[in-house]
Amino acid sequence: MAFITQFINDLGNFIFIPVIFMIFMLALGRPISEAIQSAMKVGIGFIALSMVIQFMLDKMQPAVKGLAKATGSSLSAIDVGGAATAVMGFGSNMGAIIIPLCVAVNIVMLILKLTDCVNVDVFNLHQNASMGAIVAAYSNNFLYGILAAGLFHVWALIAADLGAKQNEKFYNLPQGVSISHPVANTYLIFAYPFNWIFDHIPGVRNWNITADSIQKRFGVLGDPTIVGFIIGVLLGLFGYGWSSPYHTIISSLQLGMYLAAVMLLLPKMTSIMMEGLVPLSNAARKKLVKKFPDRDITVGMDTALIIGNPAVIAPALLLIPVMVILAVVLPGNKVMPLGDLSQFVFFIACMVPVFKGNIIRTWLTSIILFGGGLYIATWMTPATNSVFQKFGAGARPGVMYSSLNPSANPFTGLFAEATHFGIFGFILIGAILVSVGYWLKKKEHKELSVGVK
Repeated sequence: MAFITQFINDLGNFIFIPVIFMIFMLALGRPISEAIQSAMKVGIGFIALSMVIQFMLDKMQPAVKGLAKATGSSLSAIDVGGAATAVMGFGSNMGAIIIPLCVAVNIVMLILKLTDCVNVDVFNLHQNASMGAIVAAYSNNFLYGILAAGLFHVWALIAADLGAKQNEKFYNLPQGVSISHPVANTYLIFAYPFNWIFDHIPGVRNWNITADSIQKRFGVLGDPTIVGFIIGVLLGLFGYGWSSPYHTIISSLQLGMYLAAVMLLLPKMTSIMMEGLVPLSNAARKKLVKKFPDRDITVGMDTALIIGNPAVIAPALLLIPVMVILAVVLPGNKVMPLGDLSQFVFFIACMVPVFKGNIIRTWLTSIILFGGGLYIATWMTPATNSVFQKFGAGARPGVMYSSLNPSANPFTGLFAEATHFGIFGFILIGAILVSVGYWLKKKEHKELSVGVK
């Protein structure tokens, strides 16, 4: 099993996920030519997204590092990023069992009618594996790690149902597609209370800045590419230093153009993946609706499908310099955000429809959640470093490694705290998650029955 998980990790998501897609397409009775074409488009979409995001990070890194240096950063732990923790997660002891564990969880939840989501986003189970491995290292108890990984998947599937309709409507997803990305669904649940709080703060409740409103109010200046250009120029001016004003100005203008390109290219890269997704979605929904006529079955996918929206990209870009500054000024924090800075688009995408695309609300909520998450990551740094030194790629002795994904995740902190209460702590969390799942299903059925009337 360890060999299988290592093989999956070595293949990478741009090969492994298309293979999974092709198998699903063939299992659903689609012609092999259609299955291959769809799988290829999905794989190309992943490569295209990875290229654009890596391009963004490569171009931003000098400015981000300059900003950290200018603020006097002396943080001891490095955020290695989701790609590195994916290697760690799948390569760990937890990685050897994570796929069968989560498939079993999905089947049980479908039978118990706790979810209507059939997860095919197998690659992102590395997040469950990483979280489980970190909790196991923290508690020195492998069983607690297994429970953490399994319960995290329980929430991902419940939240996939919770956000399905609003994601479909806001992002124009094909019918029957949901987002089962574990980390994105973590932050989804926090969007609801924060949205309620914003609605009840005088003045703040009237701050309604969306990509559309910016476009209408500022015309060409509100175009997403112009917004990206402005953000890039400002980040460069503050991050490159002024030892050579000429080079700072030139480099800042270039960074602005790079981020403008990202704002334009990301939606186009996402659309490539969508072309490959639609045939699978349609075929799966047709089959599943016949098998479960009384259920609104969805196919759980990666957040890569929805990150190209300007309402996601803009707050994610604005969050990057803020997180660097917060990391430096927050007392007691030891983690320097770096590898995951480019991943904010994936983390916050499921929150955006709850805020109806309001960029300010998404940004402020993200600052609070990820700012607080730095303390969770600091708390989990010894455990994360222990796992990364054993299973991470390119780990060096004497370097302290941490991450935002999943070390800063609220569920990581929750499960770590649960280990102090033994099995009872996990049983309590499981009971709460199941209760929430049943309550949401009951609420959904009630709304549907009212809609029919």
